[in-house]
Amino acid sequence: MKKISNILFAFGLMTVSLIVGGAQSGCNAKSEGDAAADGVSAAETGAEAQAVGAETSQSTETPAGDSAVATKKVVSNKLQWFEYVEGYNKAKAENKILLVDAYTDWCGWCKVMDRETYTNTEVIAVLNQDFVCVKFNPEVEMTHSFGKYNLKSNELLYWLANGQPGGYPTSYFVFHPAKNDERASQAGYLPPDQFLKLLAEVKKRH
Repeated sequence: MKKISNILFAFGLMTVSLIVGGAQSGCNAKSEGDAAADGVSAAETGAEAQAVGAETSQSTETPAGDSAVATKKVVSNKLQWFEYVEGYNKAKAENKILLVDAYTDWCGWCKVMDRETYTNTEVIAVLNQDFVCVKFNPEVEMTHSFGKYNLKSNELLYWLANGQPGGYPTSYFVFHPAKNDERASQAGYLPPDQFLKLLAEVKKRH
């Protein structure tokens, strides 16, 4: 079993190894996402409809089909999802860590993580208590205005990733939205037990 890839910190591009068992899985291209999706049970299609809606980030350019905001707010039982700008401002106001789940519609492992990890009751409890959660699809073009920034979706992705975006899904963390832009990322699908260990490591940085 190999270690999950290092978390990347914004300042100084320091790397800190997270000792989390299991192999990393993710989608780097549409072909890989399709292959991963083929390996997922048919029941996932229904779960995806409940767990993942269209990208609904607050923007100066409201995209068509932006009616899914209501369904994005409460998914996976009582796990709360927000638009990027709304989530950033909420994390800033409440002094919480911002978690950004970067996904695409074609990514099979993103769907598995929605179905298996984000529906886990322990994960939901930790996230709702200590984090503000955002769903972010970089392929949905819009403008995100937060803090001193005014970024298009692809620019926001590169900002979150310090210019080095990985595959999908990737979990991005902004530790102190109220204080600074320190942030980190963890690429790949993680099952609930490994994701809980990652969250515990992230909380140590807050």
